[in-house]
Amino acid sequence: MKEINKYDANFTAGGLLSSEFKSLYPILFESNFIVQIEKERELNNFLGIKTESARKRIVTEIKRRYNVVKKSFWEWFKDLSEKEQKLALFYLCLKTYPIVLDIHIEVALKKYKIGNDLNAFSVKMRLDEIASVNDIVGSWSESTLDKLNSQYRTTLKECGLLKGERLSNHLIISDSFWEYFEDIGESWFKEVCFK
Repeated sequence: MKEINKYDANFTAGGLLSSEFKSLYPILFESNFIVQIEKERELNNFLGIKTESARKRIVTEIKRRYNVVKKSFWEWFKDLSEKEQKLALFYLCLKTYPIVLDIHIEVALKKYKIGNDLNAFSVKMRLDEIASVNDIVGSWSESTLDKLNSQYRTTLKECGLLKGERLSNHLIISDSFWEYFEDIGESWFKEVCFK
């Protein structure tokens, strides 16, 4: 298991952030994206988020995710289908938030392998288990844990990995998509997408 002191609840800021990344297409693929996104935090030309405090929180998480991969990821990303882009954004979530990776491997992947459904209770059980051994997670409010639980399951639905409470691998995704992850030494991602 990853170092549990790295857990934070920042994933609750917006889950997959698919529409936010999409709204940033005019600047997302620019070489100076980090500079541009800081300007966007102030100007709000693309995100359309009313309050600056909310924009600041979303921009912080976008930058975190943007920086967990090399620039070549973004060059590859822009030519993906919408379904593939959502899966690629899920990959960023797993790379950025150790708690999301933990829940996904310890709950969703295990349940998928034995043919069980994934529901709010099964995710809550894992969060309670983590909270019992991790003071940081143990200090989170019930509403934070509920939001994390809900955001995680919504993210799986957006990616097509969860339909209702049924975990699914019925995604029509190109072989070249999965090959990219093999090429960058991240073949584990295919397995966590139930392939």
